[in-house]
Amino acid sequence: MTSFARVQEILDKIVADWSLEHERPPNLRRHGLSFGWRTKDELLQSSAFGKPLIAPDVISNKAGDTANLVVALRTGVSPFPKMPLGGPFADDPEILEIVDWINSGTPD
Repeated sequence: MTSFARVQEILDKIVADWSLEHERPPNLRRHGLSFGWRTKDELLQSSAFGKPLIAPDVISNKAGDTANLVVALRTGVSPFPKMPLGGPFADDPEILEIVDWINSGTPD
């Protein structure tokens, strides 16, 4: 079962890989003031452009594939393209770990 620490590691790796490729850190604040994953609670309360990254009903319905976070990493949430903008992108096995974490009830 995937833990929050693993999800945090995946998200941090996405940012680190993007920073390395683009030779600068991304401006994550452009997504909104309630965006981040320093803690599990912060991630569960996070939204980007007014859309929750992981809505509570997605967790309770074990519908991790439909979480905005997952959709953003796979294809993009309309009208925005796949994230992170311009890549490099998360590997599908990493995205599946996030889906597993959501579907498992977001364990610590």
